[in-house]
Amino acid sequence: MVVVAKGAESFIREFFDQNPLSHLGLIIMKDGVCQRLTELGGSPDSQIKALMGKLDCSGDASLQNALYLVHAYLSQIPSYGHREVLILYSALNTCDPNPDYIMKTINSCKKAKIRCSIVGLSAEIYICKHLCEETGGSYTVALDEVRVHTLLHCL
Repeated sequence: MVVVAKGAESFIREFFDQNPLSHLGLIIMKDGVCQRLTELGGSPDSQIKALMGKLDCSGDASLQNALYLVHAYLSQIPSYGHREVLILYSALNTCDPNPDYIMKTINSCKKAKIRCSIVGLSAEIYICKHLCEETGGSYTVALDEVRVHTLLHCL
């Protein structure tokens, strides 16, 4: 979690340095549910403060629930804006309510032009790779702390 915290903080600060007019929101996945941690906003300090206050891990991750929330969250962005998602994923599987529904959710993200990229922190997972290929994102697996920081800054 320390590596993820440092990487996320560094990513958020660099994101706002390079994109001062952009907005960023945070969502967390744990215990099979997905929660909106912050609203879309332009303050790196408030995003980092909220993230550090909720940084713990427990239970299963549901990629489908996360994508559903992200789709609802980003579909309000006008078509001329960029809709991108970066997922730091440390689970070895996804615990979804309905296995068929995740494919429909991936297709709805693709139709909404939501680009999904994932930095895996454990092993390569087929559904993560499929999601990134379908939406035009990138999927990589970080093997160590240096690679986590490198991958986050290359996206």
